[in-house]
Amino acid sequence: MARYLSRAELSCIAGKYIEMYYALFGISKNDPAPINSEQFANSVLGLNLKMLPLCNDGHILGLTVFQRCSFTATLEDGTKLVEVFMPRDIVIDSALAADRCTGCRNFTIAHEAAHQILADLFPNDYGKAVKCRGHIAYRERNGKPSWEEWQADTLAAELLMPTFLINAEIERVALTLPNGILYKSVSDPNYEKILEMAQRIGVSWSAIRIRLQQMQVIKGKPIHCHPLDIMRFGE
Repeated sequence: MARYLSRAELSCIAGKYIEMYYALFGISKNDPAPINSEQFANSVLGLNLKMLPLCNDGHILGLTVFQRCSFTATLEDGTKLVEVFMPRDIVIDSALAADRCTGCRNFTIAHEAAHQILADLFPNDYGKAVKCRGHIAYRERNGKPSWEEWQADTLAAELLMPTFLINAEIERVALTLPNGILYKSVSDPNYEKILEMAQRIGVSWSAIRIRLQQMQVIKGKPIHCHPLDIMRFGE
């Protein structure tokens, strides 16, 4: 069973790794910059990032490898693709290479990196639990929730969207939400500001919305003003 870590503990872990990244690339917290997830995985953690077609229906977004193993993917035409992965490989589905998938790709890389961080820090519980199941930990689209996956998602969010960075972005774009209410409408300039923040940080609308809700910048769900807003923005 994986170690039970709180959000505060995961935030503390993320902070230490962000400091390592900032020191390596000469970034100051006084002028914070977003983490490049690929650089972080490679330069700070020593992970080998690969992009390959992992499945034919998009349900596997990424995986991280703890021991040498083979993996078989079935492509859309039925072709079987067999790959041999090595320890500290993280593999992202090649469908996420598209520009429109930048946020999902970055979060998936951070998620898989988080699995490696936790296995490194807690080899006697988290790492052992992963290896007992097999040699691979997956990130699945709409996968079954588990404590391990919650921890990886939470640590990924803390790495990509630390509070100090979000606060700096809020100040940069002059985001103001009276009473914490956000209207998901073309008539609310704050929505465009949040989209700008998400693009600059390299995350999706959903990811930054959840983060701003956790920070109580947005209180409750964004309010649609018109049925067409739901068609445009979704939820």
